[in-house]
Amino acid sequence: MFLKFFLILAFCSRNIFSIYNGFEADIKMWSFIASVRINGYHECGGTVIESRIILTAAQCVAGIAADNVSIQVGTDDRTKGKGRVVPVTSIIVHDKFLKNSAPNDIALLWLKWTALAGIVRKLPIVEEEPADQNFCSNAGWGEQSLQILGMPRLLLHGMAKVRNRSYCDEELVEQVGEELLCTFYNQYDICPGDYGGPLIYGGFVVGIAVEGHGCGWSKLPSLYTNVYKFRDWIETNSKKLIENK
Repeated sequence: MFLKFFLILAFCSRNIFSIYNGFEADIKMWSFIASVRINGYHECGGTVIESRIILTAAQCVAGIAADNVSIQVGTDDRTKGKGRVVPVTSIIVHDKFLKNSAPNDIALLWLKWTALAGIVRKLPIVEEEPADQNFCSNAGWGEQSLQILGMPRLLLHGMAKVRNRSYCDEELVEQVGEELLCTFYNQYDICPGDYGGPLIYGGFVVGIAVEGHGCGWSKLPSLYTNVYKFRDWIETNSKKLIENK
C-alpha cells in the first residue's frame, strides 16, 4: 500500500498525473463507483450511497426520462455486457440547478433493485468538508484528451488537491461559492465522462465532479459539488425516494 502511494506521488511530482493518463483502477478499491448510462451507453460517473440510490451530477440526467437511464456497477470495464446493469426508475435533480452552471449540480437516482451484490458496496457521504491542501482521490471513464475523441474502456483513477476557493476565484475569473469545492494538482483535470463521479477523502464521498477545463492542458482548477453542503438535501430526498418506492 505504501509503495503504491509512493509511486502515485512520484508521478504527480513529474506533472503528468491525471485521470486521462492515470493508473488503471482496482475495482475492489472502487466498488462503490457506477457508470451512469443513457440509452445503454456510458455518460457519467456516479456513487452508490444506499442500496438503491446513486449520487451523481444533475447535468448528467436533467431533462432525461428515467426509462432511458441505467447504471452499471461491479466492473472497471464500461463497455456493454460487463458488470451488473440496474434500471433507474426515478430521478431527483436539484430544483435550483441551471444547465451549463456548476452550482447545485447534484442529482439522485432511484434504482429498480439493489446495486449491492458481489463486490459492490455503498460509500457514506462526508461528515465534514475537506480542508485546504487535503489530497483526495477520484476515478472515471472520462475522455483523455480534447483532441482525441473517445473514452477509455477501463476505469482510471487519479488525485486532486483541495484548494482555497479564492484560488479558483482568481484562476477562473468567477466567484466560487461554498456549494463547490475547488481542486488543482499540476496538469490534473476532469473531462467529459468523468462528471458525476466521486471525489473521495478519508473513506467518504466529499465531491461530485462537475467542471473541468481543457482535460488537464489548460492548467486551470476543477470544480466539484461540495457534498457536505448538500447533506440535508441528500437526506431529505433520499427519504422521499424510499417512501415512494
